Amino acid sequence: MFSIQIWTDELISRLKAAFGARLIAVGLQGSFKRGEAHDGSDIDVVVVLDKLTWHDLTVYKEILAHMPASSHPACGFISGQEDLKNWSRAELFQFTYDTDTLYGSFDGILSIPARRDALEAAQTGAGTIFHALCHTQVHGKVTSDFLAQLYKGTCFVLQALHFAQTGEYVSTKQTLLSKLTGLNREILATLLEGKFPPDSAEPLLAWCQETLAYTSAGLRA
Repeated sequence: MFSIQIWTDELISRLKAAFGARLIAVGLQGSFKRGEAHDGSDIDVVVVLDKLTWHDLTVYKEILAHMPASSHPACGFISGQEDLKNWSRAELFQFTYDTDTLYGSFDGILSIPARRDALEAAQTGAGTIFHALCHTQVHGKVTSDFLAQLYKGTCFVLQALHFAQTGEYVSTKQTLLSKLTGLNREILATLLEGKFPPDSAEPLLAWCQETLAYTSAGLRA
């Protein structure tokens, strides 16, 4: 049976051997962090070095390539600490709340997000889904697999929206569902059900429009 604890311990050991004191922090994100992982789920790892070079990327790639085989592909994020400090605060909203520290510390690198950061994160996420949906409907074909990917992105937007409205970050989908109402709840319920027929595209578009209107008004206030 796969153990995320054993796997991440092994990864950290190899990172320390390769980078030594240059390794600032290692974190875990995504479904394994939330306790929602299933067969085939990615392992979302965050690695922060003192300063990232092109050679470091090659070294990290080799480390991952020689990790013990599993059905869970490794992915995630790697950067230097200054790179992360210079990142968009809106993009770091999800990053900050969805990262469990496994090694080192993110103190002084990540700051506590504000309501405006959450609004901008939700606005950007809804806009991305809106454009992808409209573009594909006109220029391609909206399939169930395509809708599944778009609906997956709604959870992050809904987390940011809920934070902007309440100041509370909710990490798991089931708990978040219990706190939502209206179209927000309908969208997350569809995601959790895991079925995305063609008629699930129209409410997704309406939700994007509603979210864009709400976040835009909030950012103007």
